[in-house]
Amino acid sequence: MSHVREWSRIEAERRIPEVFDRAKAGDLQTIRDVDGSFEIRFIAISGKEPAGKLLARGGPDEE
Repeated sequence: MSHVREWSRIEAERRIPEVFDRAKAGDLQTIRDVDGSFEIRFIAISGKEPAGKLLARGGPDEE
């Protein structure tokens, strides 16, 4: 399950490692600015599925 975390721009600038780590964990990060907002999400280069999603899916379906 993905969570959206909303940050002010100042807070996000101070805590950028946490913003990136949360995005990499699958949580959308929204950063509010005076003119609008930024959305940060992690997109993996390879086709690997994150371990958390793989484990949450469970084992193979048995017929």
